Amino acid sequence: MRTKEFTKAEVGVFGEKACLRFMKRSKLKILAKNYKIGHLETDIIGYNKTHLVFTEVKTRRIDLKNTSRPASAVDKSKRENLIKFTFSYLKSLPQKFQSKQIRIDVCEIFVYQEKNKLKVSELNYIEGAITR
Repeated sequence: MRTKEFTKAEVGVFGEKACLRFMKRSKLKILAKNYKIGHLETDIIGYNKTHLVFTEVKTRRIDLKNTSRPASAVDKSKRENLIKFTFSYLKSLPQKFQSKQIRIDVCEIFVYQEKNKLKVSELNYIEGAITR
């Protein structure tokens, strides 16, 4: 039997699903996934009693060539775009969310392949990773 090769997009979707499961276990309710405003987007928007949370998910395969942390892919330009997205999103918020604190998080995930399945090796959820 041949081993399946997962595309970069499939790895990314797998990582977002793993992050969603983590966020739900952490008592965050999910408002939206892959939400776009013009050319800006964020992977997951969630909330709890005190915060409205915008989460950027970065997933990488474990291999010998990949030595950097997934979160390091959130460079200055990406951080600025996430902040712009957040402010644009806040303009259209329902009243019930306007009293919540805003937080931009990064979820970095390392995955590996076992037979024809992807598995999470490490999930690091960084609260407040991006600030103004």
